[in-house]
Formats: sequence, C-alpha cells, structure tokens
Amino acid sequence: MSGGTVTAPKSNHAAKTALLCLAALFAALLYYPVLAGLFRQWLDDPNYTHGLLIPLVSAFFLFRDREGLRRASGGGREYLGLLLILLAAVLLVGGTAASELYTARLSLPIMLMGLILFLRGTAFARRAAFPVLFLLMMVPLPYIVYYKMTFPMQIMSAKLSAGVLRMINVSIIRRGNILLLPGYTLEVVAACSGLRSLMTMVTLAIIFAAFSSLSPARRILLVISAVPVAVAANTIRLVVTALGAYTVGPEFADGPLHELSGLIVFMAGLLLLMLSAGVLRWIK
Repeated sequence: MSGGTVTAPKSNHAAKTALLCLAALFAALLYYPVLAGLFRQWLDDPNYTHGLLIPLVSAFFLFRDREGLRRASGGGREYLGLLLILLAAVLLVGGTAASELYTARLSLPIMLMGLILFLRGTAFARRAAFPVLFLLMMVPLPYIVYYKMTFPMQIMSAKLSAGVLRMINVSIIRRGNILLLPGYTLEVVAACSGLRSLMTMVTLAIIFAAFSSLSPARRILLVISAVPVAVAANTIRLVVTALGAYTVGPEFADGPLHELSGLIVFMAGLLLLMLSAGVLRWIK
C-alpha cells in the first residue's frame, strides 16, 4: 500500500508536466505567425535586437529554478488561469483582426501564464511568474508610441550634450535637435535619441536585479536607475562624437567612431549599471 501511495503523486506530476508541454506546443503552433513576425523584426530592426536574447534568458531562469518548480504544486485558483487564457485569446483574435501587432504579441506571455496557472496551480505559477512575464520585454513598442517618445528624447539628448560641451568650453549653438559646432553640424537623429539604449538598459537592469542578492526594494531602484543610466550613456556618445569632430575633424565623427557608437553606449551603460548595483549594495 505504501508503494502505491508514493507512485501516485509521481505519475500525477508526470501527467501534469506532459499536459503542460502539450499545451505549450499547441500555443507555439497557434502563435506561429506572431512569433515569425516578431523574429523578423528582431533581426531587421536594430532597436529591438536585444529581443533575440530574452527568450533564452527566460529559459535559463526556468532551468535554474527547475528543482523548485518540480516541487511546487497545488495552491488552487486554477480558474484564474482560465480567465487569463480567455483574455489572451481575445487579445490575439482582436489584434490579428485589426492588424495590431502589439496586442497580438502581448497576448503570448499572458497565454503562457494562464496555461501554467490552469494546469499547475498557484504555487508553480508564482515561481514561474518572473521568467514568463520577463517575455514582455521582447515585445516591441507600437510605432505610434515609439515615435511619440523619440522626438522629446532627441531634444533632451541635444540639450544635455550641449550643456556638457559648454561646461568644457566648447563653442556650440543648439537649434532644436541640431548641434552647431565650428566646421561641423551634428544632428541628433531618431537613432541617437537614446530610446534604443533605454530599452536595452532597462532589460539589462532587470537581469542584473534578478541575479543580484539585493533586497526587493533595491532591485526596484536598480531597474529605475536604468533610465538615467541610459540617458547618461547616450549623452557620453554624443559628447565624444562632438569632441572628435571639434578637435580632429568631421572625418572622425563620420568614420569609425560612427560605426562604434552603439558599442560606446552599451559599454558606458553597462559600466554605469554595474556602478549603480555596487552603490546599492554598499549603502546600508
């Protein structure tokens, strides 16, 4: 009798796991057109190249917590999973019918969360919540929102860069998003607005926070710090470009430095994020 008591939960666990895998496969087939378009945008749009890494990071988080997930079961409230599945289905159908990519893509993490909650219960869903909801970071913003944010950030980046250059006695005149230097005109275009680096830095900050030993409140502060970090990193890029054009010549700004500008922003942002994490760890 004792043998039967041990075997039943194991077989029940295996059945639930198999059912969850089958549901995930069904969701992948259902969302194939959405995923294919999303993958193409990650490859073609440099603003969202980081989206390629997000599913891998989510999978790693799930794999790292595999023992905890294996032990988690029960908790009830499976009906909430059905509500999430229904909401995701409405978003998918509505987004597809209206050709609204963001809505259709947004429904994918919601669908996965609903399936997990319905099939495995609250305890499992709680442990899987962060890796699954982290997938929201892979969904590109709607273009109308992206361009609404871009121009104000262009102006802000131009203002900050001009302010720094004046502080170090560089002769400069700002006209909107255009910086006028002696012998060179630097336009802060959409790609230089800093929005791209902002999305990348926020994603990196969330990953840093998840791996850190900081308290929950300090993890939130670390993620919030990604906003000024991204702005500072982009300002550094613009100031370096302007200084190169001012001291060396236009060929400096338009040559290899222009090709490396993205790397400059990333490295500067990464160092500032690491510094922010260190400061939060050090402050008591």
